Amino acid sequence: MNTPTRATYYRRRAVVLVGLLALSACGVQAGQKVASGTTPKRQDSNILGSDVTPPTSAPATTTAAAVPPADVQINGSDGSEVDNVIGNAVSDLQDWWKTQFPKAYGGDYQPISGGLYAIDSSTDASTVPCATSSDISALLNNAFYCPNGDAVVWDQESFMPQLAKQYGDFTVAMVIAHEWGHAIQNRAQFSAPSVITELQADCFAGAWTKHVSDGESKRFSITTSDLDTAITGILALRDAPGGAADDQMAHGSGFDRVGAFQDGFEDGVTRCAEFRDGDPAPYEFPYSDPGDANANGNLQLTGTTDEPGITDLVFPSLKAYWTDTFPKLSTDGKAWDPLGDPVAFSPDDPPTCGGKSTSGSSVFVCIPDRFVGYDAQDTIPQIYQQGGDFAVATLFATRYGLDAVHQLGTAKDDASAALQGDCLAGSWAAALLPPNPPESYQLVLSPGDLDEGVAVLMQTSSSGGSGSANGGGDAFQRVKAYRTGVIKGADACLSLEAG
Repeated sequence: MNTPTRATYYRRRAVVLVGLLALSACGVQAGQKVASGTTPKRQDSNILGSDVTPPTSAPATTTAAAVPPADVQINGSDGSEVDNVIGNAVSDLQDWWKTQFPKAYGGDYQPISGGLYAIDSSTDASTVPCATSSDISALLNNAFYCPNGDAVVWDQESFMPQLAKQYGDFTVAMVIAHEWGHAIQNRAQFSAPSVITELQADCFAGAWTKHVSDGESKRFSITTSDLDTAITGILALRDAPGGAADDQMAHGSGFDRVGAFQDGFEDGVTRCAEFRDGDPAPYEFPYSDPGDANANGNLQLTGTTDEPGITDLVFPSLKAYWTDTFPKLSTDGKAWDPLGDPVAFSPDDPPTCGGKSTSGSSVFVCIPDRFVGYDAQDTIPQIYQQGGDFAVATLFATRYGLDAVHQLGTAKDDASAALQGDCLAGSWAAALLPPNPPESYQLVLSPGDLDEGVAVLMQTSSSGGSGSANGGGDAFQRVKAYRTGVIKGADACLSLEAG
């Protein structure tokens, strides 16, 4: 946060994904896995949003069915399983685009004619399309489509194997689907700013992934867990925070890229083909001042009177937001019944809620006693360390969202309440977008904050479940709900239903 006045604090952001490894591919950074936790449902309906599992750095494990031997020629392949996954992705994409290209553009699909190239540090650069020098290192740590040669090239030595290790084999296939999207743009003669070009390729990858998820692929089979892990990989392949959407090399924030992928997954290639400059609108902007950038946009977890931390500022911000917003959502204009002061506790001394123990709950809202409780000893510090200050803020915002849903009575079941709460957390985040949110909200987003919000929802999701009012559910649906709140506002949240 910056400090436009001594009384108003503008929030800074922390790097969401740690252990960053620099990539030349698309000018992005990839990061450590943000693992999904499990969120068991509590039996006490007065305690909502009960448990949060802090993130880990464990390698990804997937349950996707083993792919058959590839039936395409890959120049320079070392015969690895990763190259076999890529070969199968190529075959599937070629077949799929034969039916999808006419739907999107009205003409026949023309297969890639320039070939596939797997490269490593021993590759002769003169044999690789789009090589501009004899130095092969300039092409490594990358995957790209070469329009002049109508070819797809990838690093089989480092980039693709590391993606597979961190995020699962299917993420590698999704990267190839993204590059194939650029080949489609070449055929459709699509022209747009860099960020829209990249987001459209993400959208195409999402549409292809839906085809796989629906069981229509002869070569791949994925589970909800595989999909969630792959989305985490997309979040990692984002622009470094602080870039501008109009940069000629911009690819999009994590929020943007995951969103474009979800657009394709939900609405198909016809929606992707509609992308134009400004549609979708990128949520990517530079740091507002050097101090914000030097701190990676991150407030301290707890602070002092002169320099408050995120836990000092987020609750007054949420209180002000819901005081303003709740009457607009209520059918009779009723005021919000505010939550009291938050209760920070240690696991060995949890508070009670409605006269009952909250043991085992780490971040929750207590409906009868009107407070948010959180484990200030273990859970929240770990979320902060791994995810940044807005990851912590987003968790608290989802609990305030659950309370608002409870008061409004808009959810038909626990799973729908959870999605509406996540969505309302997104609406609060949108209210903090720069340049001038209300001063009473005390916070303003910095670059990458929405990425943090997406990441923490993925961390605290239980893959394969439909969710509950205790904060679980599969990551895809939670992130979709959060995006709805950011983009469409609080009104759009109250009609969300789990299905």
